[in-house]
Amino acid sequence: MAEKKKERQTKAFVEKKSCPKCGGGTHLADHANRLYCGKCKYTEMKKTK
Repeated sequence: MAEKKKERQTKAFVEKKSCPKCGGGTHLADHANRLYCGKCKYTEMKKTK
């Protein structure tokens, strides 16, 4: 059990973009072609090449 706890503490977390409408604490889900907030339904399309 101690090994799992140590493993969890060493993992790095990816910084996600916060929702501009909801503010901090609510992060946007990263989909293939968009960023989406499940709380307020805010959608931001990603730029394609």
